[in-house]
Amino acid sequence: MDDAQAPGRSGRRVHWLELFFDLVMVAYIGQIAHTMHGDPGWVQAGAFFGLLAAAWWAWVNASLTMNLFGARVTPSIWVSVTIAMVAIGVMAAAVPEAFGDRAAAFAIGNAVIRIVWFAPWFAKREKVGVPLWRPVLYSIVTAGLWVASIFVPPPSQFLLWVMAVAIEVALLSALGSQAEWLRASLDIDHLVERISLLVVIVFGESILSIIAEFDAHWAPLPAVTAVLGLLAVSVLAWIFFGYGAVAAERGLRGLQLRGSIGGLRDTVMYLPFLLIAGITMFAAALGTAVAEAGHHLPAGAAVCLAAGVSLFFLTCAAEALRYGAAKRDVVLWGPAGIVLPWALVPVAQWVDATAVVAASVVLLALLAGLNELNVRRMRARGALAAVG
Repeated sequence: MDDAQAPGRSGRRVHWLELFFDLVMVAYIGQIAHTMHGDPGWVQAGAFFGLLAAAWWAWVNASLTMNLFGARVTPSIWVSVTIAMVAIGVMAAAVPEAFGDRAAAFAIGNAVIRIVWFAPWFAKREKVGVPLWRPVLYSIVTAGLWVASIFVPPPSQFLLWVMAVAIEVALLSALGSQAEWLRASLDIDHLVERISLLVVIVFGESILSIIAEFDAHWAPLPAVTAVLGLLAVSVLAWIFFGYGAVAAERGLRGLQLRGSIGGLRDTVMYLPFLLIAGITMFAAALGTAVAEAGHHLPAGAAVCLAAGVSLFFLTCAAEALRYGAAKRDVVLWGPAGIVLPWALVPVAQWVDATAVVAASVVLLALLAGLNELNVRRMRARGALAAVG
């Protein structure tokens, strides 16, 4: 099958209304990034991933609904996206005390954004062959759990939150009779652009975090650390958009042509969550480094810096393999990107925060070089195969 006949490919571009929604989403990510500033421990890390998961599935709901039903932005979609933006905004404002005084507001925001996306699925259920129980369970029941949590004391309150997210994950893991319809209907161009633009905005939040810390610690050494931090973010973004994004478009299209709805689900819904988490942790650690310029980087921030880069490359390697890449095309850069960043943790015990950030720049430059070497090796192998 050639590209012109590829199922679901309309070449639709992301609507500016979706970008507007993403701005609020990134404001939320910025809020949870602050929970990882300073010297975070395991409790803060667990809270970070939990809070990110709640909003991530809300973003997935919005993205899939717009991908499948939002080719034409109608007044009803406009209203739905606006309500969803308000809900995410409430959740973002509640983040600092989401496990305390603002838990009710956080739960209400989550409930509202789930109910919003029930309407298009309910209206289109017969046309697309979705049984009624799926949108009811996915949206209404989960929203009910979020609302019910308001009246339950901790820790049972948080267990209801986990149950609500778990239902969404479970339903997406078992697509049943909808798999074939989704394979034919998903717009790959739109999905690639949607994820890429969100990553762009998250990188932008990373830059804002560094600049904000420099503004709060205006001095020569924080200035040097901020410049190094911006360079580190730039190199990481170069790796993603120079190598990862191109592979993603080709890989997603290949998964759709092969009819692998499970592969599409994993690379669009599950793995990007880890990618966003890694970039956010990396940015939080860089912000801490600017604030601690001239001093040793706190142990929690050093782990956050290493874990952020490691998680980024773990996700990229997992996605490449899920797309169908051969292990030999991942082995040159994947293990190195996962393992080498952890060398920054002992380095942080011996040198100051500025030197640690400088070391991260060198490390990322090395990993970028490995990616480039891998691409050239693949091209050379392809050229030999063509000649043969």
